Amino acid sequence: MSTKASVNLYCLIARESPTAVVIRRGPTNRAQLLSWDLTNDLFDKGQWFKGRIYEHHCDLSPSGRYLVYWAGNHKAPYYHWTAVSRPPYLTALSLWPNHGSIGGGLFDSENHLLLTYLSKRKANGLPMPKDFNVQAWTGDYDAPLGHITEARLVRDGWSKTQQGLFKTDEATIGEQGRIDNWFEEFRNLELGSLEGGGLLALPALKKYSKGEIRHPFDPVDIRRKLSGGYYIEMRTLGLWQVEGPTYVTEYQVLSATTNSIVLDLGRSDWADWDRNGDLLYAKSGSIFRAPLENLSNGDAVQLIDLSGATFEPLEAPAEFKQW
Repeated sequence: MSTKASVNLYCLIARESPTAVVIRRGPTNRAQLLSWDLTNDLFDKGQWFKGRIYEHHCDLSPSGRYLVYWAGNHKAPYYHWTAVSRPPYLTALSLWPNHGSIGGGLFDSENHLLLTYLSKRKANGLPMPKDFNVQAWTGDYDAPLGHITEARLVRDGWSKTQQGLFKTDEATIGEQGRIDNWFEEFRNLELGSLEGGGLLALPALKKYSKGEIRHPFDPVDIRRKLSGGYYIEMRTLGLWQVEGPTYVTEYQVLSATTNSIVLDLGRSDWADWDRNGDLLYAKSGSIFRAPLENLSNGDAVQLIDLSGATFEPLEAPAEFKQW
């Protein structure tokens, strides 16, 4: 009997224009990129990718013209790489092999890109514009959600109210009986050390089941973002839910004056404020918009349902293959 693939959505909003991108994941090794015009909520469906896009390590340039993303397909010649493309296409304008290191990046400005791992060699690609500058990231690597994610959240207005810590009393045995490479998983998300600076030790083994969070936080990681007298509260419960998302999150909206819950979204993939004050969120394979004035009664408009999307090959138009 076939089982419907889990669909996870993650969105990135441009800082200086009413545009966003949606990274759709599902099944695990299939991803699709979409552009989202926030002025009219129209979506432009773009390229699919046979592999994994590490969506939390991606970023949009301030105008939304460029996307930096970390991806991998475990195939030669690159296996894993960081690339810059023009949404909604993934065709690389420039590409840097990661050589087994962490990937992704942040746009410090429209023409200034910071890369987690700046390879000494760049794959053959288009010449960069003369005013486009690429440098290596020099920030803090010791962060529970991964340093690129941490830096982007802080930049975009999220404040931390509770530090998430890993509950490390058990390791896991996969469903096929294999022992998971526990340290390697954490290293792939910059999670190889905790507050004391020591490496995580491999503890006693445990078999996990569907829906279980393999590496829970205790306490959970909590962040808030303010707009129009309300907070969005993002609660990250842990990492790697079996047959679910990598980052397991719950969202709710709180009154900034009373700290009471106005709207509880429960388990959701993503949420953020639009610049007009509306609440935007992704849940169960769909994206929703809830006007600020209707938050208390939970009225939300479903903008798009991506739960049933299937892979389609798509070539990037010529104009999206150049800077």
